[in-house]
Amino acid sequence: MPLYLLLPCGAAVLYSLGSIFMKRSLVEGARTFQTFHVTNLMVGLVFSPLILLQKGEIAWNELHHPLLAASAFFLGNWFTFIAIQRGDVSLVTPLMGTKVVFVAIFVLLLTGAAPSSLLWVAAILTAAGIFLMGLKDFLKGGYHPLQTIFFALLSSATFGLSDVFVRKWAPSFGPMAFLTISSLVVAAFSLMVLPFQKRKTGLPVLPEKGPRKWLLLGSFLIAFQAVMIGLSLAFFADPTGINVVYSSRGMWAIVLVVLLGPWLGNWERRTARAALVWRFTGAMLLMIAIVLAVLNQTSGPPPS
Repeated sequence: MPLYLLLPCGAAVLYSLGSIFMKRSLVEGARTFQTFHVTNLMVGLVFSPLILLQKGEIAWNELHHPLLAASAFFLGNWFTFIAIQRGDVSLVTPLMGTKVVFVAIFVLLLTGAAPSSLLWVAAILTAAGIFLMGLKDFLKGGYHPLQTIFFALLSSATFGLSDVFVRKWAPSFGPMAFLTISSLVVAAFSLMVLPFQKRKTGLPVLPEKGPRKWLLLGSFLIAFQAVMIGLSLAFFADPTGINVVYSSRGMWAIVLVVLLGPWLGNWERRTARAALVWRFTGAMLLMIAIVLAVLNQTSGPPPS
């Protein structure tokens, strides 16, 4: 297995665990706007030290590129938290695995470099697996499942666009500077929006002591895994393969909910057995897709 694919694999585990912590904070009383803004500020904080590792010149004339990447990331993060608020983590996280399909499409549209046929098969299998994961919830209908699916897919599309922006522009701008500036812009966007939401809700940025610890822990894990994904995208020209492996977060979300859910105050494992069977079946398709992504890279190093 190419060593660089360990980065998105580790990020997938951290993201799934962080999502469970975030859901716990919401259950205990945190508001969506609090989880959203704290996570954005944490992203800015965790990414900032990367600027110290920047080598070479920074292409300041391309400053609009990290700004665009940050805008897409900001929107994707917002849609994610709306989805988590309205649905199960074990449904939202697998659905967000569709990002790999959006990445493959955006790579083709924006760079003209089509992914290999093996990666296209992996992307299609990923989409099929995710469809099976959410099938029972989708057929169940109702207000929340439909909205959850919609916002999760919207999040996947905007995050996919952000990923392609990073891969396309970070190397020429200066990878570490690109990631740092993008993350600080995301935090700045939150600081700009925050006063309006505080005035509307009358609530502080941080929730009360109960949900606060879960929010801080979850936001740190999500920010840290974002660093891992950002580095893998900035230094390895394999955005589709990276996202195929990263889509394993759907499988990890199910595993963590089943094994650790009760300890963390998450009872989604009580979901109907039929729904869990569909989710595990979809997870197996995701694993096949990941194997294909790995095989695609073992046949030769990714272009840099």
